[in-house]
Amino acid sequence: MSVSNRPSLRRFVLLATLLGVAGLLVTHFSASHYLEKKWASTLKNYSERATQQIASELAKFEQIPKLLSHDPRLAAYLTEQGDQSALNRLLADWSQQTLADTIYLHDRNGLVLGSSNYQQDDSFVGENFSFRPYFMTAIQGEIARYVALGIRSNKRGYFYSAPIWHADEILGVITVKVSLEALEETIAPERADIMVLDENQVAFLSNHPRWRYTALAPIDEQRIAQIVQNQQYGLQAPAAHPDIQLPLHLGPEAAALMAARYQVFISASNENGFRVVTLAPHQQRILAALQADTIFLLIFGLITLIAFAWRQTLTNKQQLARLNAELEQKVTQRTEVLSQANSQLQQTIIQYEKSQQELKQTQQELTQAAKLALLGELSASINHEINQPLAALRTYTENSQKLLAMDKIDLVKGNLEQMLELNQTIHEVIARLKVFTRKSTTDDRRYCANLHDSVHNATRILSNKLIKSGVTLKVEPILTTLAANIHHVELEQVLINLIHNAAQAMDGQADAQIVVECHHDSDWCQLSVADNGPGVEKQKLAHLFDPFYTTKPEGLGLGLTISRRIIESYQGSLEVQARSPLGMRFTIRLPRLLPTQE
Repeated sequence: MSVSNRPSLRRFVLLATLLGVAGLLVTHFSASHYLEKKWASTLKNYSERATQQIASELAKFEQIPKLLSHDPRLAAYLTEQGDQSALNRLLADWSQQTLADTIYLHDRNGLVLGSSNYQQDDSFVGENFSFRPYFMTAIQGEIARYVALGIRSNKRGYFYSAPIWHADEILGVITVKVSLEALEETIAPERADIMVLDENQVAFLSNHPRWRYTALAPIDEQRIAQIVQNQQYGLQAPAAHPDIQLPLHLGPEAAALMAARYQVFISASNENGFRVVTLAPHQQRILAALQADTIFLLIFGLITLIAFAWRQTLTNKQQLARLNAELEQKVTQRTEVLSQANSQLQQTIIQYEKSQQELKQTQQELTQAAKLALLGELSASINHEINQPLAALRTYTENSQKLLAMDKIDLVKGNLEQMLELNQTIHEVIARLKVFTRKSTTDDRRYCANLHDSVHNATRILSNKLIKSGVTLKVEPILTTLAANIHHVELEQVLINLIHNAAQAMDGQADAQIVVECHHDSDWCQLSVADNGPGVEKQKLAHLFDPFYTTKPEGLGLGLTISRRIIESYQGSLEVQARSPLGMRFTIRLPRLLPTQE
């Protein structure tokens, strides 16, 4: 970015930052206010629904004690003290029919004479509940209702009681206990918390166990003593609620409040004296507001990026137009220099290719010269190999003339057959020399040389030389199908050079011997030429393949160098080792060609 655009960019960033902060504040406060109103409505709906569920559930049992109190069997039992078993079965049938938790009968002193749970371990039979407010109210002739924790069952329940009259006299009390355990699970909302308070603002129902039996408002000592005396929630006084405390001025009307950690809605007191409190943690509202903030930031960031990209596009177009003009000028200036450099490069490439061609030609000529030089060294033995058949031909010719004069046609015919065989021998010698001296005319490195034939051809060329030098040549058996990736003429040239060098190294040695061996595996072929000559000193061994290095007074020092280059040009190797105690071993390693590759 150019220096001239930096002030403009700073103004853009500052404006975007101010708009982003202002938009974020507006979004956050708007979302918070909206969510507060939404949760207030949701909590109110939860509270009203729970109030209706509680009222509907309790209404099922409200008239049952009054109806049961008119059953003459109860008055008869209280008057005559009849069969207690029959009474218990009657109460159990009523409990099963009405779905009440427990139905039990008191005498006028509060003693339980019969109960529907008579067969259970926590049976009420024989217990005295005269201290319970529901009994004290009913024994005075009124219908009673009361919420408390069961003394025997330790289960929360809602108690309805009615007096049993006979001849204008109260004989006892019938009580129906409604279980609140299942109701607590029914009224619990999915995304909020709930409490149901009694007339003392003590929570007797809640989806949080630690909130049960806690007071949401201060209770005076007299009421606390009465709650403990009645054992409404056990023997302990209600503790203060750990999170919520209702204000002292709160009346019986419904109210929406904000506590430290919760948004609260408390319903109005109903006819049962209950109040339903629904609560939502502020954390839910805060997380929702943060989600709104995040969405705003993403949208604002996207808009900012689009605006920045549009602004940057305009700036880039202006810069591009200016740069294009500058570039065209520079291109015009540098095209000439580039053309000159390109021309020089082309000349260099042409010169390099020419040098490579000359080098290749020189290497081929050097290889050819090495062949001819080697033939020159072998000329005496080759001359002997040709002169012997020629001398024999002369002898057979002279004999044939004499035999022909003597009219011995059969003998002349035999001489002619021998002369043909000698002529074939001379032809084979010359043919081998022609093949050996043939100049390579291609650079293709994909050849197939039969190792058995190549070793045989090389040793035949050298056979007279070796015999004349008194050297024993031993060729170990070689598979007739074994082939390597190399031109057979070049392989024969390397073998002739190695065998000839070995023979020269053992010149005049009485027990001179050369051994040619072949080994192979699935990927490689290995030919070795070993002798038992005097060998080479260790310090000279590493220089044997150096150009112009020789241990012979008449040598040029190029034979081994050319031989190694020939083998390496076919991805092979030529190595030398000193034998123990005396002698040398040269090893040729070449890629093997399988029959399917030939």
